[in-house]
This record gives sequence, structure tokens and C-alpha cells, in this order.
Amino acid sequence: MAAAGASSSSKDILSEVRTFIAGTSKEKSISHENLARSALHLLQTLPVARHAVLEHLCSLFDEAVKRHILQSDDPASQDQGEFNLDIVIQDVCGVLFNFIKTNPHAWAPIISNWSLELLGHLSCKYASQCGLSPASSLNELLQMWVTCKPTKALMEVATECFAAMVGSAPDVCVDALLEASVKYSPHFDWVVAHIGSCFPNTIITRVLMCGLKDFCHHGNKRPDMETRGDEKVPKMDSVVDILGHLASKHRQDIRGALMKLFEESMKSDSEVVKVTTVPFLLELASRSDMLLQVLSTDLIKSLNFKLLNKLHGNFEPWRRRNAPEYMSLITLVVQLIKKIDFTTLEVLEFLLGIAAPVDTNKCPCLEVQEVGAIIINRLIFELQRSVFHKRRNASIDVPFLSSLVDQSTSILKLLDSKGPRGDWLLRITSYIGLYSGEDLTSDMMVYIICNSTSHAQLCRFIQLQSIVEVKLGDVIPVVVQKVTDKLRSYKIPQPDIILGNILAILEWEKSTKKTSERSTMLFCMKKQWEAFLPLLTNEDLKIVLKTVKILNTLGIPNNISSATAVRLCSNLLNFFFRSLEVEDTSLSSSMFHACRQCVKSLCKETFIQCIALRFLIESLFIKDIAILFGAKQYQSVSKSEKEKKNFQFLYEANRKQGLSATLHRSQSSVFHAGVIGQGLRSSLSVPVLQKVHVDRNKQCLMSITRCCSHQTLTTEEVNSPTPEGAPMEVDEAFKAPSRGRGVSGDLSRMIGSLMTELITPDVLYNNRFWPEEESIHMTVERDLQIYKTMEDNPVLWQILDLYATSPLTMCRCSPILKSLAASLMIHFESSRERLGRNTPKQLQAAGHLIRYLGKSGLLPTPLRYVSELFHIATSYEVYLLLLSVWRYMKEYPPTEDPDEVNTRGCELRHLEALKAIMHSNIDTMGVFYGRFFSMFSQSD
Repeated sequence: MAAAGASSSSKDILSEVRTFIAGTSKEKSISHENLARSALHLLQTLPVARHAVLEHLCSLFDEAVKRHILQSDDPASQDQGEFNLDIVIQDVCGVLFNFIKTNPHAWAPIISNWSLELLGHLSCKYASQCGLSPASSLNELLQMWVTCKPTKALMEVATECFAAMVGSAPDVCVDALLEASVKYSPHFDWVVAHIGSCFPNTIITRVLMCGLKDFCHHGNKRPDMETRGDEKVPKMDSVVDILGHLASKHRQDIRGALMKLFEESMKSDSEVVKVTTVPFLLELASRSDMLLQVLSTDLIKSLNFKLLNKLHGNFEPWRRRNAPEYMSLITLVVQLIKKIDFTTLEVLEFLLGIAAPVDTNKCPCLEVQEVGAIIINRLIFELQRSVFHKRRNASIDVPFLSSLVDQSTSILKLLDSKGPRGDWLLRITSYIGLYSGEDLTSDMMVYIICNSTSHAQLCRFIQLQSIVEVKLGDVIPVVVQKVTDKLRSYKIPQPDIILGNILAILEWEKSTKKTSERSTMLFCMKKQWEAFLPLLTNEDLKIVLKTVKILNTLGIPNNISSATAVRLCSNLLNFFFRSLEVEDTSLSSSMFHACRQCVKSLCKETFIQCIALRFLIESLFIKDIAILFGAKQYQSVSKSEKEKKNFQFLYEANRKQGLSATLHRSQSSVFHAGVIGQGLRSSLSVPVLQKVHVDRNKQCLMSITRCCSHQTLTTEEVNSPTPEGAPMEVDEAFKAPSRGRGVSGDLSRMIGSLMTELITPDVLYNNRFWPEEESIHMTVERDLQIYKTMEDNPVLWQILDLYATSPLTMCRCSPILKSLAASLMIHFESSRERLGRNTPKQLQAAGHLIRYLGKSGLLPTPLRYVSELFHIATSYEVYLLLLSVWRYMKEYPPTEDPDEVNTRGCELRHLEALKAIMHSNIDTMGVFYGRFFSMFSQSD
């Protein structure tokens, strides 16, 4: 190692040696300048003296730093000595730069170690005197030391050494940097940061290599994860600190270096490197969040199934030899996953892809899948422990769960996965909810209800509830509140899905009696049942059907307001009529049975029955609804211009007499029939629905009408639904309410009054008394209009028949019965047909009339049976029989007094016409004689 001043004489060297010794030993008082010149002269001419000279230069720099700090605290303390000391330091640095430049191979390692050691010593010694707090940032520390001329000069020297060695011996300089970092950290961090910023690629790469080399050397001494904090791996913390300092400006370089290290380890021929590199990277990640973030993104993206298989092959021999350390490595992986707070969803999907791959053609080997399953199971166990520990310690933080909070919707979309994949996701989802609290948990459960499209997906709701309600016992009321708020907001994109899911959950809860009913949706939704009422008006019948089924499952409360009852009756019956339009028998039957059950449950009070029946009966007079039950639909036939003019004339004549009384058989009385001299108005009755469809609708109408009329219903009858596929028996639908469940008096009177109000055109003759038979010629128009109303809307016959057993109803319907009897008597009296059966419509109407009077008890035996003779009697004989009935009803008008009804009977004068007719037709009516008169004789 040649010195710059080799030409100096030995006497001069000896003189400088004596001067240096005298000055350093304090034998003589020699100035700093002279002593420094002597030291530099020896450093250049006497290589063996370099250790002593460098040691002296350490004290020189120490003194300079000390004076700089004093001057910073008290600027008045600056003197000429410090100025001279700065000049000396410049000379020293000049000599050192010259050595590095002329002979870098020899001098650079020596000066590098010396400068780094001195920088570490000065940083530690004056750390508490530099005026910065311990919490000061690295930038503040770096700024302070760079403004100090001695330390700045030393840093320039160290940087020059690195520049000289980076191409030939990078390991030497990096190793010295790591050694100093380990010894003087954290006060030495500013040096590392500055040098690393000057040589980022080299420093990062070599730091990682040195760290890996040291990790390989101490790898067999690493204790378990839980106790590793007490026994540090040499240089590992320094590696982490250096990379952390460089991360702000050289993150991409660090990412590239880490990935390059991993890739090279996979290609390495060294078994030690293959097995140690991944644990080394994991160890780095455990000490630095930045490195953990790099590994959780880049490394996971690069790990395809082929690389995983290869990695497993590299680790398999080591795993068999070191089972405890292998399990410690698994534990470390789990702990790192818990710390991830970035790209957590990608990490989770990566783990699921390993442990339970969806595509069996592109998946790792079974052994790798088993390892993935072990990691996920352990992760779930750790998350469970953390979540339930948080209950006792609210300050505990789980970054993995915190990050997944915002990704909860994406995880919920994966819950329909089958097998262990779905079970794992369910557990993680539940822990996300438990970690975040009741609000997020309820949001996730609401999401499942609103978006589940299969039974398997909806089952996750029940499973999630069973997990979270252990800690969040009041989550279901919150879920119900949020669901009903959505229903009220009208902002549900697919209401049929949410309603179907709610219905499925409610039915399941109802079928399985849970121990605590207060934690069920069934219990909580009973308080929110009115939230479903707006959906009853939805245009989609399937949505309304699900809503009605939900109401049936929840049950309608006993005490509801009149406004709610009116609203519910209107909506239910509107749904009923809409369901009758559906041609699909199965779907229509399902809608009908659901509606019937709901109406049956609703009509428990008389005032609700009155509301429902009024809606029901009034709707029968609406044209579009009446058609559903076979009402006639008239289509006008085209007229000629002359007919149109005649019609216009008739209209004008009728308008002029609009305020006058209607005269019997005047022009105004035939306005609706046509024009005298032109014949009847041309019209054509067009069938709208097929007979099968109409008959089905009538059966449904009778059934639901009876449900609205029953006076008393037991709880079991209300809650027991009719099977949706069960056919409706005609006799069952039409039979009168059974004993003990009859129609109440108030309801009977309301029905009778309502039918009279809707069928009769005016109230002029709406009294219960039947007048003299000659008066029927005065009300022909009125009677024909009533008869035509009944004929055009045949379902009205069945409505009257349904309530014919009630004398109260029939008494109120007396005007209708009276008009029907009058119009039929006129018909049969003037009929040109010999036999009554030749006019079947009128004969059938006469039979209905007698049946109503007989069933109500207003017409006693044997007149109540005269309809049995109509089909074999002549038209005039039918007229005579009806006349006998009229005269009886005139003498004994309808009454609401039950005692009077029960004591009614026929006298001989009421049966004279009947007896005469039977005698005249003894050959055909003789078989009926005993039925009519033997019974009458016995009663006498």
C-alpha cells in the first residue's frame, strides 16, 4: 500500500512521529493544526501508522462536532479555533479522497469501515444534544446532520468509498453498513438512508442478499413465532430498516428486488437457498408493513399453480425433517395474513383458489390444496379468537377484517359456493360482521335477503344468523327494520326476490319452533306487517301473491284501525278479482287460496265483514269485473243513417222529458228498447270467457264471500289454509253457512239493503210489502229492468241464494223478489209457449225465486215446493202458481221477526190453485200430491 509521500526522508518521518506522539500524549502543547498536519503526513508516508492516525482523526471529528453543536446552541461561542478546525477537516478529507482515488482497492474498505464506524459513534454520542426529540422524523435528523460540516464531510467520504467499491466488492461495503446499522441503530438510520438514496439498486439488492445469507446461517436457531421477539436474528432488523428508509422514493426498486430474489431462489441449485428464501421473505414481511404489502400483491400474483407445485417440491424434504419448524412457518403465514390491510380480497380469493379450486383442470396438487386448507382453517380460528376477544378488549385491531369490511358485498356474492369454500366464506363473513358490529352485520343479512336467488344462498342467512346472534342478540330486529324500510321506500329493483326470500324464511321459522321466538324474523315482522300493504297494489300479480302469503304467515292482528281495514279489504279483493283473470288454473288457484286465507283471517269483526262484503258485492256491478262471472257483454250492431236519425230523435224526446215523471207505457218507457215502428234496438250478446273459466270464477267468488260472512271463526280455522292444489267442490262453495257460524244480524241486514240498493233503479217502490197483483202493470219498466239486471249478471242469483237462509236478508231484498215475481207473472201470463219449460230462462228464474222465499222461511210448506211442478206445468199454470205465492206474500209480507217467520203456515185458500192444477194434471202430477197435501193434512 504505497503512500503519497514515500519520497520523504526517514528523518522527517521520525520527526513527525515524535511530534504526533508528543501531541497525542499531551507531553507538549501542540495546536490542532500542527498535530493534524503531522498525522496526515504519517498517514501518507508511514502506512503502519494508519490505525493510530485514524483513531486520532476520530477525536478530531468528535471535537469538531462538539463545537458545532455548542455553536448551534449559542452562536456567540464561535471563535477562531473552530474556523481553523474546519480547515483541518477539509485537509483530512482531501487526503482521504486522494487515497480512495489513487488506490481504491486498498484504501476504500479501510476508510469505509472507519467513516461508517465514526458516523455511528458520533450519531449515538450526540443524539441527545442535537436539539431534536426522540420522535423526530428521519428527514429532520438527516437535515440536522448534513448541516454539520464534520459529519457532512464524513458522509461524503463514505459515499466516495461506496462509489469506488460498488462495482468490485459490493458485499464488503454493504456488510459494513449493516454491521454499523445493527450496532448504532436507530441513530445511524440517517446514514443508511443517505447512502441508500445514492445507490438504491445496489444497496437494496446487496442488503437483501446479505440478509438472506445471515438468515441462512442462523436459520436453524430461530425460535417459534410467539417467542421470536426476545431473540433477534442478526442484521434482520437492519435490513428491514434500510428497506423502510428507501421505500418512500424507491418502492418499485424494492418490489423488483424482492421478486427477483424469489425467482432466483426457485431456479437456484442450492437446497438451502430454495428452502430459506421464502421464510426469509416472510420474516421480512412480519417486521415491515411495507414489505408485507409488496408480498401480498406482487408475490401472490406470480404464484400460479405450477409454481406452487414446484415450491411444494422444494419444501417437502425439509418439511419431513423439520415438522415443528414447518408448523411455525404456517403460523407465521397466518399471522401475516391477519396483518394484511391491502388487497385482502385478492389474498382471500388466492387462498380459496388453492384450498378449494373451482376449476379442477387448473389447480395445484392435492398436497398444496391440503396446505391451503390448513392455512384457511387456522386463519378462521385466529379470526374467531380475535373477534370474541375483542368483546373483552375493544382496542384490539385485526387489519385483515378491517380491510374486508369495505369488501363485504364482494364476499357475499361468493357465498353461494358449494363445499368447504362456501363454509369458509360464511365463517369469515360472520367474523367481519362481529368485528364491525350490529350495523354492518345487519346490512350483510339484508343483502342476502335482497339478492339470494337460490335456496342454497338463502340458507346462508340462517347459518349467518346462528353464528352472529351469539354475540349480537338484537341483530334480527335491526334486519327487519332495514328490510321494511326498503319496502316502504319503493326503491327495490327486484321486489319479487326479496319477498320470496322473506316468505321462505318466515315459513321455515314457522315450521321449526325456535327456543327464543324474539330472535326470529317471524316475531319481529309481526310488528311491521303494515309495511307490506303497499305491495298489494303492485302490477305484478306474482309479487302480490308473495305479499299475501307473507301476510298469511305473519297473521293479521285482531285490533286494526278502520282505515287499515278498508285499505286491506280493498287491496285484497282487488287482487282477488285480478287473479280470476289468469287463465293458468294452477297459478290462479294458488292466488285464490292465498287471498281466501288472508280474507278469512282478516274478517274476524263484523265491521270488517261489512267492509269486505260491500267491496265485494259492489264490484260485481262493475262492467269489467262482472264479465269474469259470466255477465253479458252487448255489442251494438251497425245502424243505417236512417236508424241513427231515429235514435237521435228518440234521445231528444227522452231528454225533454228528463225532469218529468215516467208515464206507464209512454214513449219514454221504451227508450232503452228501441223506437216504435222500428223494432227493438239491435244488439248482440258476445261471450267473453269460456264457460269453464266462468264456472271456476263463480266457485271462487262464492267461497270467498262465505269467508267474509262467517260470524265466528276459531283460531285453527283462520290459520289453516286450504291446499292450493285442492279442487273446489261446487256444493261446498254454494252451501249456506253452517249452524253456529251463521251470518250475523247486522251483516244480514247490510247485505240485503246493499243488494236492493244496487239492483233496483230507484227507491220509489223499495218497501217490503207486496201490493195487489193488479199493480204489477204499473211497474213493468222497473220490474223488467231489475229482471234484466239479474239476467245480464247471473252471479247475482247465486249471491242471493247464498244468503237466502237468512230472513233478515230476504226481507231487505223484498223489492228485488217482488219485481222478479211481477215480471215473471207477466211473462207466463202472456206467453205464447204452451209449456213453461219452453222458456227455460224464465222458468229457472221462477225456481230461484221460490227457492229464496222457501229457504228464508218467508214462504211456508207446501208453497215452498211449487217450483218442483214448473217443468211439467203449462205457462199459464206457472203463472197461477206464482200468483198464489204473490197473494200469500201480500197477506203475509216479509218480516225480520224470527218468531213470526217460524210460525208461518198455509191455509186452504192459499192452496186452491195448486190443488186445481194437480187435479187437472193428475196423470203427470199425481206422484207429487202426497208431498204437498199429506204433509199439509198432518200439519192441520
